[in-house]
Amino acid sequence: MKTKWVRWSTIMLIISFVVGMMGNVPLVDASSGPTFDFKESEFDAPSKKGFKYWYNELLSNHTPHHNGYDFITEEGQSQVIKGKFQYGDFRKDLEREWVSIYTYALSDSDASWQKIGRAKTNLDGRIRFEIPENQQLNTGVHLVKLWVEGDGTSANMYVYNLAEEAKTVVFDIDGTLTTDDFENVRSYLEELCDGDYVPKMHKDANRVAQYYAERGYTIVYLTARPYWLAHKSQQWLKDLGFPRGVIHTYDDRGLLVGDKTADYKEAYLHEIAAHGANIHYAYGNATTDIKAYRDFGLAGEQTYIIGPNAGDRGTTPIQSYTEHLKDLNEE
Repeated sequence: MKTKWVRWSTIMLIISFVVGMMGNVPLVDASSGPTFDFKESEFDAPSKKGFKYWYNELLSNHTPHHNGYDFITEEGQSQVIKGKFQYGDFRKDLEREWVSIYTYALSDSDASWQKIGRAKTNLDGRIRFEIPENQQLNTGVHLVKLWVEGDGTSANMYVYNLAEEAKTVVFDIDGTLTTDDFENVRSYLEELCDGDYVPKMHKDANRVAQYYAERGYTIVYLTARPYWLAHKSQQWLKDLGFPRGVIHTYDDRGLLVGDKTADYKEAYLHEIAAHGANIHYAYGNATTDIKAYRDFGLAGEQTYIIGPNAGDRGTTPIQSYTEHLKDLNEE
């Protein structure tokens, strides 16, 4: 028993040391483009109803980690809201409890929150709600709030309903917007120790994304992170001043590696292109990003790569986002 305690203490010491060596959160600039605004001040939350099952009451004493899953669609297509609800460092599922679903039409000048239905979580903590035909979301961008009736916690997600082709820019996250592929791992490990480490961002990566958003591009954040990190990814992007965009995580069990990562990303690019996303540029750092973008059909001058693989296979290298932003502004 003592040996196990010593090993665990050693691991915690190493994590604390690594985290301590990392920098502070960078300051972010305000953007005139769309932001991750969840309209909380306009949401008139109903009274909490309490949970049906006593063990969910106990579970709710832990930190909520709820996720809604953004998607792009087009007129005439089915609209399916999906979410997953968990608590605690080890992400215990919220089972067989009700979630209310609200929408806010961000493209409408006189929008307000509207309840469109409710769904019960299954034994995997998930909901699936197909919006009835007479309530389908109209053309534009919609904010969706998934509100847990038992304790009033929630998740926010976006639906982009495209009426015509939308010029789009795609960003990988780990190693592309963050300084390396393991920043998110460090963040999760410190969470287990009640820490609050924030993954480091490549300087001015947020300003490059803002550049496109301010010029009317739809922003897509495409990552191979697992589905249960959707909210954490959303919060990081919001806190560091990235513009609002569609976040897509891997919605299956296990982790993606190698060619499977490239195949997953390429398939998603084809999916959103079929719904009206006209992908002009894509940003990445890994060989899997290069392969996914190339196999999708993007040319080297449309593919920006930062890090050790910059310039590989005819891609356009980025030495720093600061210099890249200067180049963009000179075009």
